[in-house]
Amino acid sequence: MQDLEPSIDKQAFLPIYRQLKEIIKEKIADGKFRPGDQIPTEYELCDQFEISRAPVRQALAELVNEGFLYRQQGSGTFVNHHRGETAVSLRVIVTEDLWIPSLNKAVSIYNSEQKSPRVRLEVETLGRPQLRAKILSAVGRGEAPDIALIDWAWVAEFANLHFLKRLDRLDPLWAEAVKADLFPAFIDNSTPALYGVQPEASVSLIWYRKDWFSKEGVELPRRWGEFVEVAQHFKRFPLAFVGGLKGGETTIYQLLPFLWSTGGKLFSQGKVALNENAVRAVGFLVDLVHKYRVASPDVVSFEWDRAARLFAQGRVAMAIGGSYEKALIQKVSGWNEEAFRKRVGCIPIPAGPGGESAATAGGMVYVIFRQSREAELTLEILKKVMSPPLMWEFCTRTGRNPTRVSVAQTMDPEKAWFPYRVSKLLHSAGARPAIPEYAKVSEQLQLMIENAISKRMSPQQAVEKAREIIEALIP
Repeated sequence: MQDLEPSIDKQAFLPIYRQLKEIIKEKIADGKFRPGDQIPTEYELCDQFEISRAPVRQALAELVNEGFLYRQQGSGTFVNHHRGETAVSLRVIVTEDLWIPSLNKAVSIYNSEQKSPRVRLEVETLGRPQLRAKILSAVGRGEAPDIALIDWAWVAEFANLHFLKRLDRLDPLWAEAVKADLFPAFIDNSTPALYGVQPEASVSLIWYRKDWFSKEGVELPRRWGEFVEVAQHFKRFPLAFVGGLKGGETTIYQLLPFLWSTGGKLFSQGKVALNENAVRAVGFLVDLVHKYRVASPDVVSFEWDRAARLFAQGRVAMAIGGSYEKALIQKVSGWNEEAFRKRVGCIPIPAGPGGESAATAGGMVYVIFRQSREAELTLEILKKVMSPPLMWEFCTRTGRNPTRVSVAQTMDPEKAWFPYRVSKLLHSAGARPAIPEYAKVSEQLQLMIENAISKRMSPQQAVEKAREIIEALIP
């Protein structure tokens, strides 16, 4: 970010806010603040000029009103496109501010390559709990954003409701090239339709305290029995996981691999396949709580981030979670990258009877809504976001994992050690079923696990009840 060199004369007749306003305008006119550049924050301007926030706010407000600047919620204040130039605004909804820099970079690249129309973004950041309801409400009012970042599991449902544009129809050649470069878990070979693009991949896993394991001489578990032995070794600090309806989709994303690790499936040849393997998987989760007593009965009431927070606080040796929790764990623990790498490791769900170790692939997906008036232009921005250079930059900056194999292959195993590790898990990770009814199916699976762990039903009864209801949900 560039510094403003001129100073403010506090004894001058001209008000302070007017002096600051003229300084910023001069920097824009001189090209030192270019269209799309972020200017210093209010606090930075206060520190730099040793003035209070009141004149800073007034100066920025007037520059916004006059069209020199524009504000972007959750991100900052930016230089507008040259006055008199046409700029198309695209509305975007994301879940975290960490997505915004890549979007801004994509717009900056696009604007530098095109004379017109120029693009600017109006970005709104919403937490996951608000996201689904907010989007559904906006679509119902006919006010859907141009772009939204949604959970992978929602894409099929939103597409079935005709909310989304098919990207493969907007640009078939580009869509085919992107699909050919994705990890297998993110490709639906049953249909050519592409309704969204995923710039980062997450994978379910087990977090473990590498430093504790090393100190105690504990080997990493490869099978369920070893997993129990390791958890029991740590006695008062064993295991946490999210195990009920309150955890929402996190419950299924993180626990579904226990079914797969027995060789079981949710669906087979279009039919519900919850059988003895599902009973075995649910029974093992119940035993972790009640028989082996390595996890608390309170897991049924854990919210989606509770297990990760307990792990970050040093209250458990292992937590079933997802790679996307790395930033949360570092924030809660206060560990920098070096400390995190020294203390934390990750492994897939160990193999169950008759199966192999397993993990769930997931992540957030950019979609374009049918209500967008600028679908073609919006896709041009998403093309930039999905380009190898910007995907590499985003994943390197955030510790997330790329969805494109070509990008994963360019990441330094040492500098980008965590994305590199996650990419190894992705090669064998499975995907949740891409069906329009998935949200309702997931809710029944969450209830199945909660009913069993809370002892309201036996594992057999819980699985049979879930199978009965899911069969009624699926046409």
